Amino acid sequence: MTKNKTQKLIQIISIFVTAFLLSRVGHAFLAVHETAEILPNNYYKIGLAPQLVLTDGGGFNLGFHVDTHIDDDLDGRIEFGGGNTDFWTQASVKWVPFPDVDKQPAMGGRFAVIYTRDDEKNYTGLQIAPIFSKKADTRYGDMIPYVALPITWFNSKSRSYTSTQFTVGAEWYNINEKQIGSEFNLNLNNALTSVSVYFNFPFESSTGYKKY
Repeated sequence: MTKNKTQKLIQIISIFVTAFLLSRVGHAFLAVHETAEILPNNYYKIGLAPQLVLTDGGGFNLGFHVDTHIDDDLDGRIEFGGGNTDFWTQASVKWVPFPDVDKQPAMGGRFAVIYTRDDEKNYTGLQIAPIFSKKADTRYGDMIPYVALPITWFNSKSRSYTSTQFTVGAEWYNINEKQIGSEFNLNLNNALTSVSVYFNFPFESSTGYKKY
């Protein structure tokens, strides 16, 4: 690992640790639903993600997302959905300066801007989510387990607050086929605990949907 990459890693970890220590009361409904892998050039994906909320009386959310490749270590995502939470939308950028190489896992983070409407209240939010993942060859096929720590700052006319969750998931993949993932989000600080699955359908800009 080069000196510059080591310094970048230290800076990323410092931001995440500081944010976690400053977390205050709050809640969050958004899941991660992605690994620390970057799409190949000229690729994009569309996906949907059913989510079962296990706390706060339970409930169901359904989200839709579109991913696109931006640069060597950058992907972008637009997401929207509704259900137990009336409506949300977000735009995010995933930055992965350290790819999955040899024994080193992929290490990066997602930075998102969020708008939410729930119980006739409007919220805006900013989220930082460190993501770590590692490709694995298992008896169930090619898989990418991942962990993340979404930290979200919400603001409305009446209050501002922060929430944190711990996320663990896995994605079964093949770049030329549809992908399926599963995820568990644990409430760490007045967030929501939930389980979800998600389905991705990859496209290539010149050939279209990557069929079996």
